[in-house]
Amino acid sequence: MPFKRDTGFSTFPRHVLMPLSETHQTSKHTASGRTETHAKSRYFAVLVFLFILFLCVVAHFIHLENLKDPDLCLDTYHNEEIIHLHILREGVNFLQAKRRLPQVIIIGVRKGGTRALLEFLNVHPMIQKSSEEEHFFDNDARHSLGLEWYRRKMPFSLPGQITIEKSPAYFITDKVPERIHEMNSSIKLLLIVRDPVTRLISDYSQLSANKAKKGKPLPPFEKLVFKSGGKVNTNYKAVKIGMYSIYVRKWLKVFNDRQIFVVSGDQLIRDPFIELKQIEDFLGLKHYVKRENFYYNKTKGFFCVRNETLNKCLNDSKGRKHPVILPVLISKLRRFYAPYNREFYQTVGRSFAWPEE
Repeated sequence: MPFKRDTGFSTFPRHVLMPLSETHQTSKHTASGRTETHAKSRYFAVLVFLFILFLCVVAHFIHLENLKDPDLCLDTYHNEEIIHLHILREGVNFLQAKRRLPQVIIIGVRKGGTRALLEFLNVHPMIQKSSEEEHFFDNDARHSLGLEWYRRKMPFSLPGQITIEKSPAYFITDKVPERIHEMNSSIKLLLIVRDPVTRLISDYSQLSANKAKKGKPLPPFEKLVFKSGGKVNTNYKAVKIGMYSIYVRKWLKVFNDRQIFVVSGDQLIRDPFIELKQIEDFLGLKHYVKRENFYYNKTKGFFCVRNETLNKCLNDSKGRKHPVILPVLISKLRRFYAPYNREFYQTVGRSFAWPEE
């Protein structure tokens, strides 16, 4: 019986139908195409990552080289040079930022307004402050670590900016003037003072508050400040700090009077703008700080400072309430400090007219 071929009953034209082997071949091509695309994407991503990593490594090593400045950046500020604000507007490369030794130091006095002065100066774009009191020149252990250690404690600054540090203990420590002079003989110094009687009471208030937190109450004010016979106790450190004329003479043996600007701490409390304007002139800075940068905080009882990016009030440890001191004791202290005050006025060439009775 002859074999009969089955033609099937498909309604699709023969040319539309695809053999099974061809279907498998097409799937293989599609899969391999996708694999190749994914491989190219991964390859491109790896190249981008390696390029970014390379840039970071290069920037890192360039920055390390900048930090190894052999002269410690002492020559980046010139006393006679007026610094203009356009320096900051020229888009300085971030790799030019370095930690520089301070060109200005606030040397004291304790409870004279050093923190307020530092924060007010920080409003100026050409000033970079060191927020911490480094005590490099009055602390033997720290001083033995060397200038490179000290420099690395300073903030980053751009060319033309002034780095400023403050440590109030510098003013009363004998070895400090010579040590600072050895670092930079042309450095500029800021000394902020206030009525020594008010300063003494403020000093006692801070010590008393700190001792109370530790459960170690301080003796009454009159017990520390006066001897049993009623004389002022000059062995008490807080009393001696206010004898400004004794200390300033030691500084003027090392630095000339054109390198030291004496700031009125009392004026800084009443109207900080006036003092800041004079300091800008002393530092060779273009006037930038304006009266509008200061506003009086009634709650805290002193001025705060602000600009486009900063709004700073001193912390709660500043402006604390002073203890009530008998008027007779205040008068006795004023009479004690009067001769030292007059000598101080004559030495620095500025009268502060502190009460003498």
